[in-house]
Order: sequence, then C-alpha cells, then structure tokens
Amino acid sequence: MIFIKNAKRYFKKFVEIKLNCLKKREGEHDVLERVVEQVLSKVDIVDVVSMYVPLKKVGVNFRALCPFHQERTPSFYVSPAKQIFHCFGCGVGGNAIHFVMRIENLTFTEALKVLAEKAKINVDFSQTQSSKDKVLAKQKEELISLHNDCLEYFQRQLYLRENMDAARYVLKRGIRKETAKQFGLGFCPEDNNLYEMLSRKYSKEIIDKSGIFIERNGKNYCRFEGRLIFPIFDTMNRVIGFGGRIIDDSQAPKYMNSPDTLIFSKSKVLYGLNIAKSSKEKDFVIVEGYMDVISLHQEGIDNVVGVLGTALTQDHSFLLRRYKNEVVLCLDSDQAGRNATFRSADILYQNGLIVKVMELENAKDPDEYIKKFGKDAFLLKKQNAMFVIDFKVKQLSSNYDLSKSDQKFRFVREYFEKILMPITNEVERQEYIRKLSQLTQIDEEAILKEFTKNENIKLKRLESIQHFKQVQQKSNLTEEERIKKNDIDLLSIYVEWANKSESIRNAVAEDDFCTEDIKMLFSSIKNLINEGMELTYSMLLTFVDDERVLSELTSFSSKGFETEEAAKKAIDELKTNNSRMLWLKREMLEAQKRGDNEKVLKLQMLIRKIKDRKEGI
Repeated sequence: MIFIKNAKRYFKKFVEIKLNCLKKREGEHDVLERVVEQVLSKVDIVDVVSMYVPLKKVGVNFRALCPFHQERTPSFYVSPAKQIFHCFGCGVGGNAIHFVMRIENLTFTEALKVLAEKAKINVDFSQTQSSKDKVLAKQKEELISLHNDCLEYFQRQLYLRENMDAARYVLKRGIRKETAKQFGLGFCPEDNNLYEMLSRKYSKEIIDKSGIFIERNGKNYCRFEGRLIFPIFDTMNRVIGFGGRIIDDSQAPKYMNSPDTLIFSKSKVLYGLNIAKSSKEKDFVIVEGYMDVISLHQEGIDNVVGVLGTALTQDHSFLLRRYKNEVVLCLDSDQAGRNATFRSADILYQNGLIVKVMELENAKDPDEYIKKFGKDAFLLKKQNAMFVIDFKVKQLSSNYDLSKSDQKFRFVREYFEKILMPITNEVERQEYIRKLSQLTQIDEEAILKEFTKNENIKLKRLESIQHFKQVQQKSNLTEEERIKKNDIDLLSIYVEWANKSESIRNAVAEDDFCTEDIKMLFSSIKNLINEGMELTYSMLLTFVDDERVLSELTSFSSKGFETEEAAKKAIDELKTNNSRMLWLKREMLEAQKRGDNEKVLKLQMLIRKIKDRKEGI
C-alpha cells in the first residue's frame, strides 16, 4: 500500500475538518490532519529548504545541488507554486515535511513538530504519533536514558583509585579537572559489570541497539574497555554516543567511536557543537580530534567543533548553517590533513558557507600548536586565515613551474577543474578567471572562452550519463511497474488540474486506473474535490508513504503543463498507452482461466472503449 492505512476513512475525516464538521471528541488522526493542514498552509518550502541548501532562482522554480547525493551539476528543484521538491538525479521528492524527515533523519511526527515550531503552531504531539512513530520514539528515549546511565558510570570510574592510570593520562595530556568535567570525560575499566548493571533496567534489544557492547564467545564486552571516554552530545546536550582512546601503548586502534544507531550518526554530529553553538564569535573553527576541541576550549576559544574520525559531509554543513554562516578549517598539517581540507572546503563552500583555511606550522595538529605557542599565536593565525579559493590557488600553483609552457597548460586544466568548476557565483568566478590570467599571463577572454567550452562539454557528458541512467531505469521496468507509473502520471495531472478545469475533472474516471492502490487514492481525491475541497499537491503528498510513488509524482509534476490543452493531450496519451492495453488483456486472460465471466466481460468493454477512444470513435 502506498497510502496511509484506512485511506478512505482518513480522507473522510480530513474533509470533516476542512468543512468544520469535527466531532466533539478529536481522535489521533483528527489532530494529525489538522496540524498537517496548518503547517503546510503556513510554511513555505523555499524557506525550509534554503535553511539547509543555497537555492538559485531559475524561472518560476529554484535549483540547487542535491543535498541527498553528491553531484556537480544542480538537478534538485523546488517549486514554490506546488510547494514540492524533486531531484532529477537521485529521484527523491516530496513536500516540506518529507524534506525535513529526510535531511534530519526524523520520523513523520518529529518532522511535523519541527515545522510546526517554525510556523509557531502549538500542538500536543503526543496525540499525533502513529503507532510506528510511538515505538521508534520510545526506543530513542530508552537509548538516550541508557547512554546517560553509561556516562554516569564512566565518570565515576575515572576518579576511582584503582583507575589512577586513566587520571594520570588526563593530567599528562594537560586537561584540567574543570575541563574534564565540562566535557564529561570518563573511563571504562577492562574488568567491569556495566552490561549486568544495564540489563536490570533495559531489555536486551535496547542494549544491543545501543552499539556499546560486542558479543564474543557468548559474553557481552563493552567496546570501550581500557579507554578514556569522550561522551558525544547532540545540540540538546543529550548523550548519544561515545568515543574512546587507549591510554597505553597497545597495538589496538588509538580511537574508537560508537557505531551508527537510532540516535547517533557520526556523519551528522560534530563534537563540541553543544557548547560552541552558544559562542558569541561569528564563525566556527573546525578541527579533527577530540583533544583539539578540548585543548582550544580550555584556552578560552569556545567556538571550536570537531569531526568524529570521518570526512566532513553535507549533513555537517547543514548542521553548521543552523547557527553561523562562516567557518574556519584548521585540520592536521600532514598530507592527509591537507587532502581533507580540500575535500571539506568544497562541501562547505558549495553548501553556502563562507569558508576560510588556517595553516599551522611547526605542529602536527591544533592541540600541539596551542600548547607550544599559546592562545594569542593561534588567534593570530586564525585572523590571517585565507579565503578557501585563495588557499586552493596557492596550493595548486605551488605544484607547477609556470615559466614552462607544458606545466602552465597542465596548471590551467587543473585550475579549471578544481578552482573554477566548483564556483557557482558568477562574480566570484570572474574574479578567479582574472587571477588565472595574472598568474599565467594568458588573456582573460581566451581563458573564459576555453573554460566555457570545457564546462559545456562536461555538462553535456553529465547530462548524457544521467539521461542514459533514466532510459536504463525505464527499460528495466516490468510491465506491472510500467503500468503503475502510467497510473501515477495520470493521477498527477488530475490533482494539478481538477480544481482548475471541469473538463479535465470529468475526463478522468476510476476505470482509467489499473493498479488498485492508485485507483483507491484517485477515488478518495475525486470525492474530496466533488465536495468542494481544494486539495493542494503538497497536501496530497503527505498521505503517500511509498518512496517510489513520491518520486514519480514529484518528477512528473515538476515538468508541469502550462496550458489546459497540453494537460488534456497528456491525459489522452496516458489513457491510451499501449502497455496499459497489454495489462488489461493479461488481466482478461487470467479472468478467463478462473472462469470469471463477469470480469472478462467488464475488461472486454474497457478494452473496446480504449480502442474506440484511440481511434477517435
């Protein structure tokens, strides 16, 4: 089923709300429907999406690089008229609620709550949760409670006499007691009863879901045994995971993080952000390790956040943009650190952040630098941080001898790819074309002409690849899938035009649909429209929970039909689709085998009617 359970009853209740015919006592669905209607009528999807992604107006729509997959050519569109989004690269689509669900990894109710708060709608969301959402919410609450109990245990262990080695390690690393408490540091001894302690309060299922334990030979061991513990907090100061560092010279991995769970994903969390978000500084300083964050905060630099052993992601950039628009990258100074700086800078810059890069000489990382040279030296380096594109130009030009023609031409090609191509702002791009001209003594117009030619070739190649993928996807559809897509497209046109055109409203009937779930959805929508309800496209999508159907609906709707005549023509083409005819014939053969003569007769009449329509009878 693509439609929320009990679809007809759901829509019937929705109509009652729309017509102010509520029953005296509101039920779970009554509250949910009312909130959905209020939220979608008050929030603008353009405002919602632009909180995470920089949008560019293209005609009546907006376009951006897709936040849900890596791409270099924008294929993500937002329609303010229909209040929907769709990516023609990866196929995701939906309304504002679907967008927040996907980008924040939230349940339907959680996403609705985020948007309701944005729209300043006060609701008791305990009444709106589906049974599935309630189970998930309960599991998340238990996991957070379990992590908090673990934190208290780890913190107690750090100060016990038998664990003095851990306390000595903290002192050796220059961490003061008040700093250790601020960041909640702890210790997990090798010989511990943590699992047994937790099992008195939590089910095995929840303990296993926490990812804190590893089972070996029938026994559960804490994955952080023998390690200094760094609790990882979300922006609401809840413990959602842990990092652990060995305190001796063993051959074990130096650092270990919690695995991804229902409440934790290292690609969506930044260490120290729960503290740094309150900083009065205009920017964030991004570093690599736990100790980098702690050492800088300890010296009073309170706007520092760290990645958790992973490259910076688009999700990190969305998280940062909630609080500030500027970041300074201060990653390790080795080759791996420089490579990470290039990758991270591109992601942050392309997602609308102002990015600067600071370089630290004579130290392998920020932790070592601030201990050797102090706070003032660090802040001076930060003050002299380079704008990311200038940093990339400097690094790139240092690899070539531009007095030699062959190296100069290779430099220009790499400059095109690594400097100019990622720039989406035309003014900035023109500035860096001018800089390339100064560096190489090549005329600006010649550079622009060559770059435009190269860019067009790459764009055409990407478009060809994308088109090939789409053709392949279509050719791989089964007959049933093809018919379902046909029905979805027909439904899409009907919803878009039914309130605007009586002839289109009358041109589509229940018998024009082959798949039962789409037919039921159409029937419910038609009843609503007949009762005078103006069902928006955005509202329709709220009731669809099948990702593929959402993709098909938003993809087809994004193309749109400017005139009623074009919409009518598309309806006729869809209704007379040959593959649909094959489907009906197959259904008729199945009915004949079952001896269902009534169904056979009905299908024969329908096939005749379609043939007549196609032949203009």
